[in-house]
Amino acid sequence: MDKFEEVYAINVNDKTEKKGKLTYLSWAFAWAEFKKIYPDATYKVNEFDGKFCSGNDQMGYMVQTQVTAGDRTYEMWLPVMDVRNNTLLQPKMTEINKTIMRCLTKNLAMFGLGLYIYAGEDIPEPTKEFEPITKDELRRVWGVQDLEKTIEWYERQLNLSFNDWGAEECDAVRDVLKQQKEKREKGKQTKRSS
Repeated sequence: MDKFEEVYAINVNDKTEKKGKLTYLSWAFAWAEFKKIYPDATYKVNEFDGKFCSGNDQMGYMVQTQVTAGDRTYEMWLPVMDVRNNTLLQPKMTEINKTIMRCLTKNLAMFGLGLYIYAGEDIPEPTKEFEPITKDELRRVWGVQDLEKTIEWYERQLNLSFNDWGAEECDAVRDVLKQQKEKREKGKQTKRSS
């Protein structure tokens, strides 16, 4: 499992709260969970001419955070808003501070933490374990007639014996078999309709 999947798999639902139609994740919990996986992670609140936000009284203001973890750095922007998510044209320092911490939490989502919340999901997708292709799958799911001949052909194409196929090889073979199956089914439908 890579780092993104590990972070994405963390269920943060018990640390969220609803405000209106939106779900918010506690920044303190988010940072604590993130540091368990990336102990050397750092974050920075970007400044604009010595101020923590950029903008004006006509359009509103934005804050920006930056998180570095492993070999990646992501930046995230967030407008300063009220509780109804309307842009604040004259924000107070407390509103700017809250926005900065919400921006940090959104920034951590770029690494996977709570990303499913922004996608409108209730829980993270389970991490899918690698399942090698079996002869039974070839026959039952993909409709392969001559198993040995098909396996030998793929072994030559992949330059790898059947029992050594990893996730990448199995995914590639499944993609080809899926296309072939769809083509066969389409051909059957065409014959029936003519």
